[in-house]
Amino acid sequence: MKVTKSFTGLAFALALMVGASGVLAGQSCCVKAKAKGKECDHECCVKAHKEHKICEKCQKDASCCDKAIAQGKECTHKCCEEATKEHKVCEKCNKKEDKKEK
Repeated sequence: MKVTKSFTGLAFALALMVGASGVLAGQSCCVKAKAKGKECDHECCVKAHKEHKICEKCQKDASCCDKAIAQGKECTHKCCEEATKEHKVCEKCNKKEDKKEK
């Protein structure tokens, strides 16, 4: 009986951790920099972008904008184009971090 309760508790804790990591992914450093009219200066991102790749450390859940930035292009989604014109991050494609979730 104790083993079953322990296993259930462990499974529940793991599910919470996995769920929270997806919620906390949020907007990448590269997307935030792009909205400010700059390029990300993280060494890992600069190196990845030189190879036209996404930084595995900073863009675990890469958005359309992250993928375009890595290729040295502009995102072609209309919502992203409009946000870029206003020096903002497209919140439809780049969800804000929810820091309340843990």
